[in-house]
Amino acid sequence: MFVNRQLALFWVGVCFLIFVFPISAKARVFDFKNEYLASYLRGTAATSRAGRDAFGYSGGIDTLYEDEVAYNFSGEIGFLLRFRNIVTLRVGMEILQTKPLAEIPGNNASQVQRFSLNSNLLVLHPIGTLELDMLPSNESRLFIFAGAGLADATLENEYVMTATGTSELGGITDFTEKAVATQLSYHGGVGYERLLADTVTFSFELGYRYLPLPKFKLDKNVTTIAQGSASKNDVLLNGDGSRRSIDMSGPYASIGFRFYIDFTR
Repeated sequence: MFVNRQLALFWVGVCFLIFVFPISAKARVFDFKNEYLASYLRGTAATSRAGRDAFGYSGGIDTLYEDEVAYNFSGEIGFLLRFRNIVTLRVGMEILQTKPLAEIPGNNASQVQRFSLNSNLLVLHPIGTLELDMLPSNESRLFIFAGAGLADATLENEYVMTATGTSELGGITDFTEKAVATQLSYHGGVGYERLLADTVTFSFELGYRYLPLPKFKLDKNVTTIAQGSASKNDVLLNGDGSRRSIDMSGPYASIGFRFYIDFTR
């Protein structure tokens, strides 16, 4: 609920800036040829491949779930440097998250609840991006971009057992799976940036993110449904003995704002 509220406030802020600062209202002549340094913020949204991969095979072979991860979203802040009016280097910190799932029931074949589950995957993601201008003008530009990052992912699944679940799943009581993964990521796409007001620009991007997370390691000792007694740094497994893996790859859309430093003042 908190994350959804924060996302809603972000989009409200976007609309506010667009209406309060019309494109024509600029205090000086803006020209991309004269802009070299800026801070920025951006947000992304995408459908998700994660589905039930974070928990679907860890709560009992025949356990049924009523929800899954349908989308990912992220926020990013950082700074950028422009070179020769054609190349832009962007460096930032992104926080990427799947749709949080809260109190979803895990039921047996008779639709009797075994447990309720809270599941969340959060990725801290320092990234670097190179942009290459394709159709530049004084106040707008079309560009292509490519980059890479290092993803530090934390998966947390909290199981609150019912009496039925404890009875059917080996006597296990409430527990939390917390596991971490580190993985290189890659991204690329096309974007458009134009002047919004004074030294502030608005950007829109369509891109593809490649971020598979093929292996997680437990962050603490825990007794789980899938693995029984497991120790810190053990590989997180599914009930069939396979590694828990989640694919965060896929296309995304992004909007953002860039705040160029005015060296003429």
